[in-house]
Formats: sequence, structure tokens, C-alpha cells
Amino acid sequence: MRQTLELRQRQKQTFNTRFSTAVRVLQMSGSELAEEIREILDTNPLIEEVERAVSDSAEQLSFRGELPLSGQYSADLDSDEILEYAAYQIGDESLRDHLVQQVLASGFTDNNRIIADAIIESIDERGYLTESVGEIVDYLSNTVDVKQVEKVLDVIQQFDPPGIAARNLVECLSNQLVSCNAPNAVRDTARTILLNHLESLSEMRLDLIGSEMQCDVSAIRRAVDLIRSLNPAPASRFGSRALAVAPDVIARKDEDRWIVELNSRLLPKLAISDSYQSMFRARVNSDERQYLKNNLTSANAFLDNLSRRHETVLRVARTIVAHQIPFLENGDHFMKPLTLQQVADSLELHESTVSRACAGKYIMTPRGTFELKFFFSKRIKCDFGDDESAMSVKHKIVQIIDSEHRVAPFSDQQITRRMRDRGINIARRTVAKYRAEMRIPSCKIRKSIAMDNCQN
Repeated sequence: MRQTLELRQRQKQTFNTRFSTAVRVLQMSGSELAEEIREILDTNPLIEEVERAVSDSAEQLSFRGELPLSGQYSADLDSDEILEYAAYQIGDESLRDHLVQQVLASGFTDNNRIIADAIIESIDERGYLTESVGEIVDYLSNTVDVKQVEKVLDVIQQFDPPGIAARNLVECLSNQLVSCNAPNAVRDTARTILLNHLESLSEMRLDLIGSEMQCDVSAIRRAVDLIRSLNPAPASRFGSRALAVAPDVIARKDEDRWIVELNSRLLPKLAISDSYQSMFRARVNSDERQYLKNNLTSANAFLDNLSRRHETVLRVARTIVAHQIPFLENGDHFMKPLTLQQVADSLELHESTVSRACAGKYIMTPRGTFELKFFFSKRIKCDFGDDESAMSVKHKIVQIIDSEHRVAPFSDQQITRRMRDRGINIARRTVAKYRAEMRIPSCKIRKSIAMDNCQN
């Protein structure tokens, strides 16, 4: 009886050790796991790094529509270049590297990527395009036409940093207005000033601008303040010390389907050493045999934990992308509510497992690189249609504030009533919280600013 109890206790201890190790590996970020692998390569002679075969691409999953309907693997995407630019690095990130990574995640055809590369090579240190569209066509030996180059340029001008690849100052600042956080009326006034009244703006003749535009001077001042907040040299921040986040997963759209794949360049490929396996089978003394046996057990356990981690992270990322396709294709206000429990139930996993799989893991998408936890958003109950995510609700709060009269701005309670008129059940304190998170001043401060502008 005592021997049976001792055996069960040892088995339980072994299971607990293996389980805690598997959990620890799952929870590691990419950089932490890379450090763990380096340590294991140094201490366990039975594990070695092996070169990847040409056909050994990242594990991929593809699917169509709102939900992942099948588990078929897809091997029709050559992702080597994407993964190379997604590799972990700390240091000075160049403007070119930053733009190329966005090109690779944008689903350009091979021909358009050649055009994009030519455009990027023509951008100077300030972020401006130094060559005309016609000169780029000539540079590419007339293998493309003007319309093709302009189409690719339009896409690149939507990249980060805002205002990039502009041909002049007006275009640079106008492009930045598209993404800046300001009321539509102020942005429209600012754009008109840039396009039609630049000389008067340079002389700060606001009365003249207001007269020519038949617009109140206070509105002109607000628009000018917005213009002043823009960056006339959008590439100025590059060259400074920065951390390039390493995505664990890459998601991109290929025609009408989304492809989700692990970043195979983030971590080395490992295997059990053939030479040590041969040595184990050879006639060695008992101490050597035991040493090899212990290391072989440890190596197999680690490789198994690594494989399980990759599989879990990929499954979780795939489920998240399937759920958030509207956001990835259309923007913030299409973010859907999503909880850890929903993903856990879908994958038949424990919620804590999903949480660990998301912790410190990043996914690169055409819309940007995000931590997996970014895609989880609180559910806000709605009387009409589907429930809303917190991000979508924030977008609607901004819309309501944009529509308010400047000298009589909406209070948080008034915003709450208007949200409820749209069928969104939200408390006043939640509106105040979201407004503060978006750095939107209270109604009293907004009114004070408007009154000051009127007096000026």
C-alpha cells in the first residue's frame, strides 16, 4: 500500500511539473521564449537548431466569411518577405523599413510592390516624394503607366506616419487632416484654408481668410490651431531609438479570404540531434546513458510544449480574426464585442488558457500591429440590432460631440440620452469614462474654449 501511494505521489508530482512548465511556455512572450530557447540550446546537447527548408513556410490557416468553417491548411502564400520584416529587432528603425513592412501587409500584387518600392526609394528624410509620377514611370522603364503609379501612391499616402509620400506641404498637411482627431467642420475649414488661402495663412491674416470664406473668425482660429498641430515633416521621428514589436502571428487578406499564419522567423526551428540519438543507441556506460536519457526526456518535453504553444496561439488568433473581420476591413467603429470566454467556448479551452495565449502576443494586420488582447472589448447592450463593442460606442460618442453646438456642448447626461435614443444602453459614468479615455474635455471646458474663441 505504501509503495502504491508513493508511486501515485511521484506520478502526480511529475504531472504537476509538466503542466506548470507547459503553462509557463504558453504564457511567454516571443522575446521571453527566444531567451528560453537560447538557454536550452546552451544546456541541452540533444536539442539543436536546424535550417528551414525552402518549402517549410509558416503554418497557415485560411478561411472565408465571418466564422472559421474548416481547419484546412493553406500553402499558397509565400510569406518569407513578410516574416523577414516582422523579425524581432531592437534598434533604429528606418523609415524605409517601416514603410516596407506596411507594403508587405497590404496585399499588393508583385507588380504593385515593385511600384511601391520605387515610390519608397523616392521619399526623402522629411517624408516627401522627391520624384514625380512621370519620373517614377520612366524609372520603371515604362513597364507601368501613370494611373498604376498614382493608385499605389494613394495607398502609400494612407500609411503611417500620416502625411507620408506627399508631393508638397499642402498635400502633406491635407492628408494628415484625414486621420486627426478633430470635428469634421474644423477639418473641412482647415482643408479649405490649406488649398485656397495658404499665402494669407503664412501672413496670419485671419480676418481676410474669414472674409473670403464668409466664415466666423473664431472658426478660422480653430482651424488654424488644428493646422499648427500637424507635422510638416512626417518622417522626423525616424532614426530615434525605438522598439519594433515582434508579431507572433500575421494576418492578411488574400482576395476574399483571410490568411492567418505563425511568424516562423520569430523563433528558430528546433529538433533532436541525430548524432546524439546515434550515441544513445551505441554502447556507452550507464552514467552516459542516464545523462543522455535525462536530456532526451527534457528535450522531448520542451519540444512538445513548444508545439502546443504554437498550436494554441494560432487557434486563438484565428478565432479572433474571424470574429473581428469587420474591424480589420472597415475600421474602429466596426469592432465587435468579444470576451475571453467566447473564444474559450469556441475552442473548448479554459478561459485562463486563452488569456495566457494572448498575453504579450502580437498580430500584424493590414490595419496595424496589435496585441491579441486589443481585440477583446466589453459588450454594450443595444435595444436595436446587435450589441456594440466598447470601441464602437466610443466612436459614436465622438460623432455626437462632433455634432454639438460649440457654445452649447452636450453634457455627459445629454450624450447618454442620445446614445439611448440609438438603442445603446449606457450609463452616464461610462460615457464620462470613455470621454476621458479619448482625452475629450468635459462640456464645461469645451464651452469655455468656444466662448474664448468667440471673444477673440
